[in-house]
Amino acid sequence: MVYTENYPVLDETEWKDYCQLPGIHSKETPSDWMKRIWDRLMDYKNRGRLAGSMKRYIIANKMKYLWEGDLGHAVGVNIAICYSCNKLVYSNIGCKYGICHFMDKHWSTNCTGNAYCDISFRDYIEFKNKLKSGLTNSFDEKQAIRRYELWMQNAIRRVKRVREIGRKIRAVKVIQEKWLEYFYRPDGLCALELALHYQLLWTVREEMRQINNV
Repeated sequence: MVYTENYPVLDETEWKDYCQLPGIHSKETPSDWMKRIWDRLMDYKNRGRLAGSMKRYIIANKMKYLWEGDLGHAVGVNIAICYSCNKLVYSNIGCKYGICHFMDKHWSTNCTGNAYCDISFRDYIEFKNKLKSGLTNSFDEKQAIRRYELWMQNAIRRVKRVREIGRKIRAVKVIQEKWLEYFYRPDGLCALELALHYQLLWTVREEMRQINNV
């Protein structure tokens, strides 16, 4: 399999619109920007008219003026829209030389979708073997490998989180059983043990609430 990114040829009207999509207007909030461009952005995406990184996310930019009367130039900021989870992404890492590494962090930790990963495990192994043996030095294949590995990190993290939540749920059930035991058999637990169990119950519940809000 040969993996390549397709770069569509846009007409003049599409190109002008394409260049304007990332721009946040003056006094416009990120949410307002997302709402304003969303329908057009998805239309371009669904028709396969996005190229490069904009196939998977779009980085916002704002105009920067160096002197009075300067026409200004667009500068990428630390705000993006991820197409995998359809959410705004914020970061203090920012962009450098047009590369926004904070999307890697988002994909490997908080992204709830997987559309950014567009190869299978079989393709991943094939590309890795080709890279190790020197049969390819394709930039596109290297990027596909990187995105697959980010997805794996995210998946492993989510499995660990589910297991941790499961352990906490089991702990809550045990504590509740102890409470019922005391309620129906007052001699089952002394007052001090009951207080400790009750405190532990609410500590676990608070931790579960915080995990669910991550």
